Amino acid sequence: MSLLRSPTDRRWVGVALSDLDRTLADHAPCEKKAAATAMKLVADYPAQAGQVRALARLAQEEQRHFFAVLNELAHRGAALAPDGGDLYAQQLLRLLRSGPERLLDRLLVSALIEARSCERLGLLGAALAPGRLRSLYLRLARAEAGHEQLFVGLAAGHAGAAEARARLDELAKEEERIVAALPLLPRIH
Repeated sequence: MSLLRSPTDRRWVGVALSDLDRTLADHAPCEKKAAATAMKLVADYPAQAGQVRALARLAQEEQRHFFAVLNELAHRGAALAPDGGDLYAQQLLRLLRSGPERLLDRLLVSALIEARSCERLGLLGAALAPGRLRSLYLRLARAEAGHEQLFVGLAAGHAGAAEARARLDELAKEEERIVAALPLLPRIH
């Protein structure tokens, strides 16, 4: 079950498909940043052995996704564009508390980002014609669903299920507000 409180605007799929090369060029840095985020959590919280191993595996998987999207860009003759940042993720990251609650918030914000990615990659995959790209996006959507649950599980393991659920509820409400205010662009977020 997704953590999201609202679905992506149905018009987004048409926008994403209308400039698929741009959508792909935006997607690659998302995967790269997901791998980097996992490794940053490993670096910042090295004493938590179970979390470290899970996040290291996640970073490897996200890196493979990055290469898969890079390969698709190359196949299409498109280039990786400079990373202009991700307003969606930036706004979510502004919600992080400092102090002992920061790890919980980082895990839950990551879960929400993975949930939105899962939804959008699935929408894109379902809308693409049968073939290699459709298969890639449907496979990536399934993986993102697992990542979403991994972060929720790590958050619950860290702070307890009740505290994690309560904070997730707060953050999900903010995520809904953020998504509603974003322009419809050929981007994953």
